[in-house]
Amino acid sequence: MKDARRVAAEALMRQEKNGYANLVLKSVLAQWKASAQEKALAAAVFYGTVERMATIDWILQQFLAKPLDKADPSVRAVLRSGLYQGRWMDSVPVHTAVDESVKLCKRMGKGSAAGLVNAVLRKAVVYDMQQAVFSSEAQRLAVTYSVSRPMAEFLLQKLPEDAEAFLRASFEKPEFCVRVNPLKTDTETLQNVFQEQGMGCRKGQVEGALLVDWRGSLTECEAFRQGWFHVQGQSSQLACAALDAGPHQKVVDLCAAPGGKSALLAQNMNNTGKLFCRDVSESRTKLIEETLERLGVTNAQVKAADAAVWDEALADADRVLCDVPCSGLGTLAKKPDVRYKSLEGMDELIAVQKKILETGARYVKPGGILVYSTCTVNPDENQHVVADFLSRHSDFELQMFDVPQWARRTPQGVLVCPPCRQADGFFIAKLQKRVPQMR
Repeated sequence: MKDARRVAAEALMRQEKNGYANLVLKSVLAQWKASAQEKALAAAVFYGTVERMATIDWILQQFLAKPLDKADPSVRAVLRSGLYQGRWMDSVPVHTAVDESVKLCKRMGKGSAAGLVNAVLRKAVVYDMQQAVFSSEAQRLAVTYSVSRPMAEFLLQKLPEDAEAFLRASFEKPEFCVRVNPLKTDTETLQNVFQEQGMGCRKGQVEGALLVDWRGSLTECEAFRQGWFHVQGQSSQLACAALDAGPHQKVVDLCAAPGGKSALLAQNMNNTGKLFCRDVSESRTKLIEETLERLGVTNAQVKAADAAVWDEALADADRVLCDVPCSGLGTLAKKPDVRYKSLEGMDELIAVQKKILETGARYVKPGGILVYSTCTVNPDENQHVVADFLSRHSDFELQMFDVPQWARRTPQGVLVCPPCRQADGFFIAKLQKRVPQMR
């Protein structure tokens, strides 16, 4: 039977072939019959190694005669996961990390490389990063905070004053945040349920948000199955709060998958009025439907559609939410793949964002509210998009709203940067369509 370290190493090999970390691990764990404790160890080794990959590779390369990317994939995975355990996992003694990696190398049929693994890891686990000499500030940030070199250069260019603080914050473990479903329960009742299950929780800084010391599986939680809550970060909840949707309104969520935002909007509408949920992906609209059904939402119409294409049925809306596709840079702490993602195609992405915002604006009736939001901190996708929009739309004006201490106002909207344990990096602009003046 495979053990946790082998499963983690094999998952790393699969992920290296352009697989998304969360999807790879989900698939691997589903096929592996093991205890919850073993699965937790495999997940910790896998995710931790992916998160620290750039740092790990740089350290390993100091003790290898040949480029690491030329090494056998199995050996590369063993070296990476072994170094992560030895340097960053407090629960794994250094000698155990090295010895288990050597054994794993042999079990994976790479016994000839066992000596190399042993020698390299013994030096790498105790390497003093203070000795490191970097060729540029971008390389220092890339290695220190484990992002790609292009990502480090991009952040230095776009966030010259915040780049390092942003990257430092990306290693802070995000708190598990849920949204209470007022259609089925209330905050105090749900808090009591969590506390009875031995999970501490406290109210967040967005109304209806709870920060939970989560343990266990969501699908095994009766309160989750009964639709008493859904998982949604505070930044995303803040975007919905900014929209200020209410009972009996016509509300449009243009990029709705996987459904958390739509659910919150329906709750704020008290299941009245009409909520139109759109997403370009047919398969992802199924996720929206499943989420809304579990949460008891009955006022929503879900449909697969391109948010950038006009739909007459959505016209004359009271509220429109454009939570557009973005680079996702605000989610580094939750999605380790983002650290190394390509930044190519940014111009095309921004063009899509602008088109969705333009289309969304056409749906808003006079006096109505349009919210533009992203889970990135890139000003080109945030402040610049809104500034460009307002320069061409004198019929809209920026509206400010109350924000928690982890968010800050800018001339074009609200920014969460650097992110923190309580909130992802995010941007929110609340725009109101002016009511024409009578002449």
